Amino acid sequence: MISEMDNILEDLGCYLSSQGTEEVYGMAKIVEADVFEDIELKVIMNISEIFSCFWLFKENKTDCKPTLDPGKKYVVSLAIPKIKETEAGKYILSVISENNNYSIILTVLIRSKYVTPYFRKSEKSNTINCISEGYPQPVLEWLFCKTPDNSCTNKYHEPSKKKKDMYGMKKVQHGVWANTLFQTYIWCCATNVLGRECTNLYTIDLNEAVERPLPELLLKVGEPLLIRCKAVYSNYKFRINWSLENKALKQVIRENYFHTEDSSMIRIQYAFASSVGRSDSGHYTCSSTEHPNKTALVTVLEEGFINVTDSREDFEIDLQEKFCFEVKLKAYPPITCVWIFSQKSFPCGQIYNMDGYSISSRFCDHQYQSGKYVFYAENDDTHVEKTLTLCVRRVPEIMIYSTSRDISCTSESYPASSWTWRNCLEPDPSNCTEEITEGISNVIPEQRSLGSWISSSTLDLEDTVTGFSVECCANNSVGSSCEKVFVNRQGAVFALQDNVAVYAAFGFCLPFIFASIIIFHKYKKQLKYESQLQMIQMVGPSDNEYIYIDFSIFEYDPKWEFPRENLEFGQVLGSGAFGKVMNATAYGIRKTGDSVQVAVKMLKEKPDVSEKDALMSELKMMTHIGNHENIVNLLGACTMSGPVYLIFEYCCYGDLLNYLRSKREKFHRTWTDIFKQHNFSFYQNFHMEQNSRTKKKE
Repeated sequence: MISEMDNILEDLGCYLSSQGTEEVYGMAKIVEADVFEDIELKVIMNISEIFSCFWLFKENKTDCKPTLDPGKKYVVSLAIPKIKETEAGKYILSVISENNNYSIILTVLIRSKYVTPYFRKSEKSNTINCISEGYPQPVLEWLFCKTPDNSCTNKYHEPSKKKKDMYGMKKVQHGVWANTLFQTYIWCCATNVLGRECTNLYTIDLNEAVERPLPELLLKVGEPLLIRCKAVYSNYKFRINWSLENKALKQVIRENYFHTEDSSMIRIQYAFASSVGRSDSGHYTCSSTEHPNKTALVTVLEEGFINVTDSREDFEIDLQEKFCFEVKLKAYPPITCVWIFSQKSFPCGQIYNMDGYSISSRFCDHQYQSGKYVFYAENDDTHVEKTLTLCVRRVPEIMIYSTSRDISCTSESYPASSWTWRNCLEPDPSNCTEEITEGISNVIPEQRSLGSWISSSTLDLEDTVTGFSVECCANNSVGSSCEKVFVNRQGAVFALQDNVAVYAAFGFCLPFIFASIIIFHKYKKQLKYESQLQMIQMVGPSDNEYIYIDFSIFEYDPKWEFPRENLEFGQVLGSGAFGKVMNATAYGIRKTGDSVQVAVKMLKEKPDVSEKDALMSELKMMTHIGNHENIVNLLGACTMSGPVYLIFEYCCYGDLLNYLRSKREKFHRTWTDIFKQHNFSFYQNFHMEQNSRTKKKE
């Protein structure tokens, strides 16, 4: 059995745990995963007979689809993308065949921070319990300070009592007698290796002179209620009482403490319920004979909620601007969240407001990459997903393509660019002040991807260029970029004088000039990129009756088109005079959510038309061939809004020639090696055959 988490494989081992009418197999290792991690469970079975199978998890049944690996073994997989805490537990693969039935049990544990600590009165005593659960097991601690930070020294800690262990979620509780909790501030904190979180015991302090209303207390049906009322007076001649909507509460705990230093009396009273219902909602009032009354609103919910409170979703920033995404929401119960960008997950920090339910989460690790960022949050009852877009304003980047007739400039930027052309007058090419207004054709800008616009402009050289060079400038709200192009203008460079020496020199140099031009053109022709792949089609019964297929006239099938923004490039695998092959990760090229290592073939910068046509012909031929197990298959291509990319399967051992060279010791070098290894030779056999024929003639 194998588990795969974020492309890391781990062999879990396997053992037979019981045998009878059904063989039950367990695994030697337990799968541990982080929240929102992508995992895949794989079971490899050496079964020769026909079988059916299904996955079972918490009474949910899912059919399985076995596949064969190269070793002719069956592989059954279960992918769990962005695994959640509720998906921890036992996954059972049930295999049914004609002769035997099998059950394979895989246990998955989810590493989670913890469940936010909460308070509950013990049913059998006046003990206040703090309870939390998580994996790894959290440690509980009581703190009696205004804020539960590291500076707090007034704390209490004893080994927590383990309540239960269900699929790794360890529930712990720690109790303190109610008659010892006379402090003003009472916190319970849960800590494990993944973090720490604290909960304040909800307290109404009748001596606190604060005008703002008390925060609302939210609970779900079935959860415990515990509210503390505290009052201090100069003597014992006062009382405090609880009421709900002006009706006295019956379930209360009364505790008194006589402060000896100034003879003052502290009275504390708890309102509690072991399991609340909707009827327990309302205004809980703590009244005193010597203090002003104070009221807290308790709202009991049928189920939890997550409400996003801010609405802005689109952001534009400059390249050096300090910026963080921020999502504000209100939720109960507490949430687990994650930030997602380009198929990758990032930790989600949470900052709680004073009410305990208003949350803000910030994400700053965008590295100025334009795109769509997803904030995902969930609790026990619901989930929410918010997509935020980021566009980074950038100065245009210009690429120039020139022919003998025109010059084209293309820019990539955000926002889209506008164009300006200028003549650069001789003799100073840097003096580009004469603006060109005619012979210009601009293409409507096209959005290549989010936060990236492609725009282009072409200048016709006939009757528009009066200088030694021209300058094209791309402009947007961020800035402008300019590139200069030298123009080879036709016409005599100098006038010939009526001088014999001049004519003689010209006649002497002319053959060398022609020879140099011919050599240059031959060299340039040799360097032109042409596809080395050709396909022939038989047109007759004879082996030499065939024709070459010209794929340049074929139409490209757009079903092979793959979004170039889903490619994440790595290192260069190889390069030549006209192109290169780069390693890349392709997201979703085989199925949504998957990432695959691929090799991307492309031309180098500024290719000419013939090189582009050759690469497109190769692409069309590969699509015509289709997939085959004995070739490096084409997976897709990028032909629109940018350079042409051919996406092939990635060969982890490199090119075939170098692989064979590195493994040459494992192969026979020559036919002679084969003959020597098998102790025979053609010459010896031929000689023996000749002798036998001679004897027969005699």
